[in-house]
Amino acid sequence: MTGRESPRGRLRAAWKRLHRWFGLGGGALLVLIGLTGSLNVFYREIDAALNPALYRPASPERRIGPSEALAAAAQADREPVSQIAPPDCVWPVWVIVHAHPDRRTWTTMIDPSDGRVLGRRDTGTAFAHLVYRLHHTLLLRDWWGKEAVGVAGIGLLLSCLSGLWLWWPRPGRFRRSVTLRRGVSRQRFWLDLHGAAGFWACAVLVVVAVTGIGHIFPGLMRPVVGAFSPVTALPSPNLPASDAPRLGADAILAAVRSAHPEAAVTRINPPSGSRNSWRVFLAPPGVDPAFRSDGVLWLDPWSGRIVEDRSWGAMSNGNRYQALQIWLHNGSVAGLPGRLLVFAAGFAPLLLFASGFAVWRSRRARLRALAPA
Repeated sequence: MTGRESPRGRLRAAWKRLHRWFGLGGGALLVLIGLTGSLNVFYREIDAALNPALYRPASPERRIGPSEALAAAAQADREPVSQIAPPDCVWPVWVIVHAHPDRRTWTTMIDPSDGRVLGRRDTGTAFAHLVYRLHHTLLLRDWWGKEAVGVAGIGLLLSCLSGLWLWWPRPGRFRRSVTLRRGVSRQRFWLDLHGAAGFWACAVLVVVAVTGIGHIFPGLMRPVVGAFSPVTALPSPNLPASDAPRLGADAILAAVRSAHPEAAVTRINPPSGSRNSWRVFLAPPGVDPAFRSDGVLWLDPWSGRIVEDRSWGAMSNGNRYQALQIWLHNGSVAGLPGRLLVFAAGFAPLLLFASGFAVWRSRRARLRALAPA
């Protein structure tokens, strides 16, 4: 091309350099995050399959409530309980999480039919949990690993948008640009594969990137969501002390079910050192088991009164988005089809990195061949 390059041409060249060098420089990290993200879509199913003895109750009947489950778990582990997960179709046992002083997390599994301890383990050594931490923090929790994953998410978003702009076909060439042609050169094949794979995965990758960024950097995304609907951070009610006896887990669960009889309780957090209220997570009835919550309640530990209601009907649209964000990230909002879609999209960075690298290497080889001796 002779003469001065047009502004559009300069912009396209800049986008192309950004897209190329981020793909080559950060592609391997995105491949790791994508593959571990695919496994995390079925995190609980994988854990149950690898540890069947921990999730196999003697009977399908559920006779044991949370208070009895806590009492049984206390016989195996005396450390404070940070979380209680009721039985469901994937983990059909009570899962009691203990917080140890050394920051290790231990879980005790209780048979809901007879209160028997099925086993306990250091959660950090479980394969599924290792994969989860690799995806979430790169196993670098104390070394900015979580923030590195967030930055990679920003890069993925920019890569998707720049790639979509560079790919955008001329009128009449859409079908050609989203399919693989036969009888083309090797470089053309890799180009076609890169463009087609990027197009078909782009929408899901953008959703995964945006929700991942929002999960890791809530302060960055909250103003964006807040421009459309009010968004407030989750509270942590710490109530004035009372002389009344504290209620047990059974009474708290009964109070929740009285207020929200149709909702499924998916997680219970007992009072802790920084919060003396109970926190209970709710999910709609009959949803995919990976969709763990669309609302949360905080309850007075002495009266069972709901002191903060963040259930679905009580929230603004902005807070609803915040509540759904992680379940958009793993696709469970759309049930099993959504999870399968996100699972498949997790392999897209591998395909895009391999095809992009092949195009770059082929181009360099061609330029070297054309260079003067």
